[in-house]
Amino acid sequence: MDVMDELVVQEYFRLSKRISELKRHFNELRWEFYQQSMTTHLEYSSLGVVSCGFRPDKEIVNLYDRMALVERRIDRNIFRNKHFNMYLDTLPADELKRLKSRYTGLKRGYVSMDLLQKVATEIQEIETAICFREQLEPEPEQVTLSGDVLNDVTTMAEVFAL
Repeated sequence: MDVMDELVVQEYFRLSKRISELKRHFNELRWEFYQQSMTTHLEYSSLGVVSCGFRPDKEIVNLYDRMALVERRIDRNIFRNKHFNMYLDTLPADELKRLKSRYTGLKRGYVSMDLLQKVATEIQEIETAICFREQLEPEPEQVTLSGDVLNDVTTMAEVFAL
């Protein structure tokens, strides 16, 4: 398991905090929009002093585009959090305690590589599910060959959907 996998697991344990931050950002977008001046004002340009106005038709569309983007991020993170917590509920209590102490606490407890690999595999499954929900092409899975020719041919046939 490499450093990037460690960081992804750590981010998954911080999903609820990230969702709260995104919700706050969503509310701030709307609040900031309505705090700006929507009246006309004078500007100096090459044409001289001209009156410029607030374009609600363009500005509202920009606001709603930004809000929709944040909403999609919130939905994806809620989906991640829900399914990650469902997976964590299936783990034995001692493994869950070690994972939480390593990724949420200040302690750096020992977690077996096998457990970390299982968690990373589950996270990859969640990310693949998100790709299918968003109608995106998921990243290709890594294929490991065992050295047994018959088994390797079967594995390659599954990869290439033959």
